[in-house]
Amino acid sequence: MAALKSDNPTRADINKHFVIRYQNVGEKGTKLIGAGKYSALVGEEIKIKHFKTVLGGGLDKYTFKIRNRLKIEFHSK
Repeated sequence: MAALKSDNPTRADINKHFVIRYQNVGEKGTKLIGAGKYSALVGEEIKIKHFKTVLGGGLDKYTFKIRNRLKIEFHSK
């Protein structure tokens, strides 16, 4: 089954170029998440801020720490 085409170009760009991993403090291992579910994890304001930073920069890896409980990493593909 083919994947559905995204109606949101920013979300499609993030998913095309980056892998998003997150880890809660105190847990072992990381989990993967897509750009569509990212706002449920961090909220809409922070999502927009992170996506602008990642798409506007030229680095291969971005790390964000939120409220001393959540570590999020964007790795380029």
